[in-house]
Amino acid sequence: MAETPTFSLKVIASNKIFYDAAAEYLQIITLTGSRGIMAHHAPCIVAVETGKMSIVKPGGERETVLVSGGICSCANNRVTVLVDTCETAEEIDVRRAQEAKERALEQLRQKQSVGEYKMTQSSLARALSRLEFSSQKKHYI
Repeated sequence: MAETPTFSLKVIASNKIFYDAAAEYLQIITLTGSRGIMAHHAPCIVAVETGKMSIVKPGGERETVLVSGGICSCANNRVTVLVDTCETAEEIDVRRAQEAKERALEQLRQKQSVGEYKMTQSSLARALSRLEFSSQKKHYI
């Protein structure tokens, strides 16, 4: 059986290098929807939204994490993902995420400038994503 072609993948969060090795497949959430990347993908740069990112390692092992805002660059069979945060289900503090959700909902009820409103919406989306992801653990495909 032929081996699945791989590409070089580097996932960098603001506080750590999460992944730096070969991968068979990467699935990310972009502004225009879900995007899958395989070996020899066409060159591109896309904005990454808060959501699940799934990496299929050589041999078929899948790792799914939650990322928030960033960019993904593909060129010359190398993919670099730069994100604000990258968390596994085990790293998510459910109590803190619940508190962040409640804070964001309270702030939405108050009068805010357009900029503050957008920031609050972003905080709420991140908190909801963290809660959903932590409850699903490893059921994502």
